[in-house]
Amino acid sequence: MSKYQKLRSDISEIENSEGIGKFYSGAIFSQTSWYTSRFEKPELVESPVKVAEVKPESIDRPAAEESPTKVEVLTSLAKKVEETGSVQSKFGNIVKDSKPKFLGSNLKLSADTNSFKDLVQGLDPHFKFDDFKEISALIVGESRIEELNSESSYIKTKHDNSELLGKMIIPMKLEEGEFVRSSLVGKTDEEVLQNLLSEIYLLKPKVVISLGAVSTNFLYGKKEKLSKIHGNEIERVIEKGEELINFTLFPIFHPDLLEINPSMKRTAWMDLQKVMKFLGKL
Repeated sequence: MSKYQKLRSDISEIENSEGIGKFYSGAIFSQTSWYTSRFEKPELVESPVKVAEVKPESIDRPAAEESPTKVEVLTSLAKKVEETGSVQSKFGNIVKDSKPKFLGSNLKLSADTNSFKDLVQGLDPHFKFDDFKEISALIVGESRIEELNSESSYIKTKHDNSELLGKMIIPMKLEEGEFVRSSLVGKTDEEVLQNLLSEIYLLKPKVVISLGAVSTNFLYGKKEKLSKIHGNEIERVIEKGEELINFTLFPIFHPDLLEINPSMKRTAWMDLQKVMKFLGKL
């Protein structure tokens, strides 16, 4: 089966896009006006009465519109696939992309968020959750520490171009006050998860960017290879009693991996551009 995104990539390599509409017309656009007017030939019915020969140029044909552009073809194709689930074409059966956009189970928040809030703000008097409520991005998983203390740099809100993550944030056009960086905190996995969910509950960010597989798996809800889901827009829900809090998760590769394998930086930047587009920064 050909995926729509692969098909889109293949089409982009065709120069000038002329003839693309005709290529797909039989499979997708047979009922459209421009298809019938542009590509069908009028059927000549032989009359029992002999008449003067009609020259081809005098045939009364529907006025032909311009051949559809690549954008028109792709838009129509995407709409058709979205409506029907699949479309049979000369490339084979084109189906909707299978992105892990929604997961079934909610993330359950059982921790006392007020106690967590007081603890964090008590250790760092310069940070107030209310000052960063509804920020653009919460970036989690930079490092992992067992417990909060006054010496740990658990939360960061300033630009820092002396490190790779700081250099990644600046070109995302995230101003100070629009983002919060935090480490994973907890002696157990459950404690780490509850602290993560408390942060999201208190900050209510537009997106949560998880760095690496460890932080991603906490919020994804199950173990999955990061290579399969990085850069995807994943809708998640936190359940706190009767209250439901929705957030959008974007997993990306951890900066430590990018330091070890610089060839992955291009992939990471492409993932961050998806976040920027989601936030209206691109």
